[in-house]
Amino acid sequence: MKVEVINHPLINLYMTILRSKDTQSTKFRSLARKISSLMAFEIFKDLRVLPKTIETPLEKYNGVKLNDPKPCVISILRAGLIMSEGITDIFDVVSIGHIGMYRDEQTLKPINYVRKLPSDLKNRQCYLCDPMLATGGSAVSAIKTLKDHFATDIKLICLLASDPGIKRVQDSFPEVEIICAQKDNKLNENGFILPGLGDAGDRIFET
Repeated sequence: MKVEVINHPLINLYMTILRSKDTQSTKFRSLARKISSLMAFEIFKDLRVLPKTIETPLEKYNGVKLNDPKPCVISILRAGLIMSEGITDIFDVVSIGHIGMYRDEQTLKPINYVRKLPSDLKNRQCYLCDPMLATGGSAVSAIKTLKDHFATDIKLICLLASDPGIKRVQDSFPEVEIICAQKDNKLNENGFILPGLGDAGDRIFET
């Protein structure tokens, strides 16, 4: 099963504050970005690199360089922006993509309104960012969009995932790895994760 729950004490501490209804928008944004930065070390653990020999002030050193083409970090707008910013705080030698969608509150289905992606996703490592994996509808739609643009190496990065959302992504795209800071078991009748943290986009942008 291609699911990793990071479960790090520092991330769990920040996630507890993030989940609290008493955490205001400014603090929420700061923590969501910080958690994303902490996740970057795990997210990029299989970053593709090649050997490279350099000269230190004393002698040769056999190090590494980034494989070409460079990775792509894709935000599902709007809430995914905070994650891509946190990730690129740690590693910024990436291309940036955006997929804009919102959830129809009646059908819970994603509505796609914009896509801006690099033209050559085929050989790139793609990191798709969405803070919440709830019903899985947005994630499945975004992954399909990436595959329509010939992406073959996709990881879905979330702050919080639900078991139903994980199952839906895995049923549709079993080859896609999911990396999340934490995981909850269930959804309510409106498709929100329980206990969850509310609507991440609304809390990030205070809307």
